[in-house]
Amino acid sequence: MAEVTIRRASADDALIVAALHLQFARELGMPSEPGYLDRFVDAWLAERPDRPTWIAESRGEHAGILETRRIRALPWPGRKDVSWLHVGGLFVAPGCRDRGVGRALTEAMIEWSRTTDVKWIRLNAPDDRAQEFYERLGFSSPGRLMEFDLRDPQ
Repeated sequence: MAEVTIRRASADDALIVAALHLQFARELGMPSEPGYLDRFVDAWLAERPDRPTWIAESRGEHAGILETRRIRALPWPGRKDVSWLHVGGLFVAPGCRDRGVGRALTEAMIEWSRTTDVKWIRLNAPDDRAQEFYERLGFSSPGRLMEFDLRDPQ
């Protein structure tokens, strides 16, 4: 397995984050859109404090990205401030797969979370393979997680 380096994305990485995000979207079949990179960079920079993001590098290339959204709970009597993370996306570039990149990104996110007020991490595993991947890293299904989908059913 090749060496994988993981780092938290900083404001200086906004274009790298945008480019990896676009590569992820294209792999999912999303269409190209003029001005997308600039639009993404502006939005990400505006929300960066609540969008912890990790970048992976392997063999001198940007190998992947893990994007999250930090949700901060409102104060509650007798409870310390807490937050939780929602994993918005984990993407490993096709040429970098099977090098431990996804695992390294996820482990970095978990370790960072342990140093903060984050009390849990949630995500949607899109298929059995992803669910097995996350279970191997210690994730479990709470069993009663519910959601209401407001998207157009068409």
